Amino acid sequence: MTTNDTATLQNDTIKHTTCYECDANCAFTVTINPEGVATNVEGLPNCPRGQLQLERQYHPDRLLYPLKRVGPRGSGGFERISWDEALTTIAEKLEEGKQQHGAPAVGFFAGYTKEARPQLQRLAHAFGSPNYLTESGCCFSSTMVAEKLTFGYKVKTTSTVSSPKTRCVLVWSTNASGSIPPFENHHLNEKKRGRKMVVVDPRRTETAELADIHLQIRPGTDGALALGFHHLIFENGWQDQDFLDEWANGLEAFREYIKDFTPSRVAEICGIDEADLRAAVEMFATELPSQIAMSPTSTVQHSNGFQNHRAMILLSASLGMIDKEGGNRFFNDKVLPKPIEMFDVCLKELPPRIGDEVFPIWTKYWPAAQSMLMPDCILEGKPQKLRTLLAMGINTAMWANSKRMERALGELDFFAVSDFFHNPATLQADIVLPAATSLERSALIAYPGCAYQGEVKYRRQALPPRGEAKPDAQIFLELGVKMGMADQFWNGDLDASWAEMAEGLPDEVREEAYEKPEGVTVYSDVIDELVDAGYMDADRQWRLHGFKTVTGKIEFDSQELREQDYDGLPLYKEPVESPVSSPDVFADYPLVLTSGGRQKYFTHSQQHNIAKLLDFDPKPRIQIHPTDAAARGIKHDDKVEVSTRRGMVTFYADVTDVMKPGVVHCFHGWNEANVNDLTDDSCLDPISGFPAFKSLLCEVKVSDTTA
Repeated sequence: MTTNDTATLQNDTIKHTTCYECDANCAFTVTINPEGVATNVEGLPNCPRGQLQLERQYHPDRLLYPLKRVGPRGSGGFERISWDEALTTIAEKLEEGKQQHGAPAVGFFAGYTKEARPQLQRLAHAFGSPNYLTESGCCFSSTMVAEKLTFGYKVKTTSTVSSPKTRCVLVWSTNASGSIPPFENHHLNEKKRGRKMVVVDPRRTETAELADIHLQIRPGTDGALALGFHHLIFENGWQDQDFLDEWANGLEAFREYIKDFTPSRVAEICGIDEADLRAAVEMFATELPSQIAMSPTSTVQHSNGFQNHRAMILLSASLGMIDKEGGNRFFNDKVLPKPIEMFDVCLKELPPRIGDEVFPIWTKYWPAAQSMLMPDCILEGKPQKLRTLLAMGINTAMWANSKRMERALGELDFFAVSDFFHNPATLQADIVLPAATSLERSALIAYPGCAYQGEVKYRRQALPPRGEAKPDAQIFLELGVKMGMADQFWNGDLDASWAEMAEGLPDEVREEAYEKPEGVTVYSDVIDELVDAGYMDADRQWRLHGFKTVTGKIEFDSQELREQDYDGLPLYKEPVESPVSSPDVFADYPLVLTSGGRQKYFTHSQQHNIAKLLDFDPKPRIQIHPTDAAARGIKHDDKVEVSTRRGMVTFYADVTDVMKPGVVHCFHGWNEANVNDLTDDSCLDPISGFPAFKSLLCEVKVSDTTA
């Protein structure tokens, strides 16, 4: 019995492992019978995705063998081939693309799962292509870049961690019951004595139901609301002026700009009550310490999302609540595995990445190319031509105007992909490879944790792969070997690649992580630095290092943005599509469309083929207010057509007063009812390149077809 086995009971084996139905890496145990079949999981309370993961493990539609396309792209015509033929074909086609058009014309894309990203990125850069791309082109990275540019540190990563000192929490467009394990039991979904709560969200979510004040804003107006908060904070003298005098850059210009964001104007822009706005600001600014709890994406998936997010996070700075216990804490790196991605080679030796040409701030801070530009690259050759693609876990539903991305994949010279199941992207591929699940693969996991504390785990393989499935990382190592780079790819030994990454860990951490299935807790060195400097309170790192920005201060007016010809101030701009900015469009599409509210049953498009999870939410739904539904003759559960300038998709009406009147919300991830067939890929945020998934215009009507 290995160190990963905890017991053998009545011929069953119980193993410790970690879940990957999302990327939280929660620990659990799996029971395996004598035939090697997993029969039960335990230790994932209140998480239906984790509890039902064996339904996906043994799903009859799971991809189990390498496939080669035999019909037209998109037809679903495939035949089984050997691994040798599959890998040989891919290696030859990648090399052919390189020889004919140059290595940058070959792209390497990583979606879910994320664990094999180091190996895939290494393959891209060893091959000579700078164009390693990920789903982070529309998720998380924009908030991180905005925070690093403004403060020199990340803050979102720690923003939903509970502090007993917090007296007011401003929950900005996140709903823990659908998105943050342990969901309903998360501290943001609990009424806490002595803690006030303000929620900003177009929907009256479970979290908003608990709020003292709910600001139900029009989607995309977050920046105006944040600037309105600032206006009242400075007007009433609630700011921490001593802190700002020492640590704020560009404050005078910022204060001049926010004068125009009066309560009456902001209330009109956002569609909220002025009295509620005033009360919310006073609560947040005077019940100190106060904290902003944020989503990784909801504030930045707008046409001006990057600057909107900057305006929002600067509220913590105005109140002196930045990196202060009870406020918004800096996120610190802990001990980290050794990098194997060869990103240094990309930066020093390879041509510009896709996005360097148009989003230089984003690519400066994010170690990948901007994937939202892939359709332009393939179809128009702008800003670079992309002709060949190797991908894992790709789904066209991730892109705005998804049908255009689907068409782009169909026009590639060659396209290979690994996944668990077919989806609209795999149907365009020339070669489809079967991916091993997290139960079938090993991985070294460095979980970020909170401000100072994280975890390192080594997950050992719990089950043999079904059929001929292989770990994505193993596939990429074998491709490296096929292309004559065996020495750089550990001769195809996956465990050896994890072992090299683990060399970056202190000996005792590495040994404990490999020995203990539950992993080992690690801490940031800055705690000792603070103590050594005589600070016994482990916060306010700026007392030691200032702010790691270009000025060493908080960037209210960003010098770095100005140097790249962007606005240095977090200026508010209306969404490109809105009742205000595009009245001609609004005349035909008079409802504001937002999308992507999280549910604990699904991770994006994953799990939508699990029958027991579909029992919880069986249909693709659009949430619409009763007033808007009645005006259109729509009844609850009617089949409805949702239309934008990009097209039409059929959903089922969820008539509910949780929605703000005039606003509708579509859940995402349904391949058969993909809301991103309706979203706009032509007006990306000018700094991050993120699409406006959450603030567009649409119309809804009863479908002409029967349900």
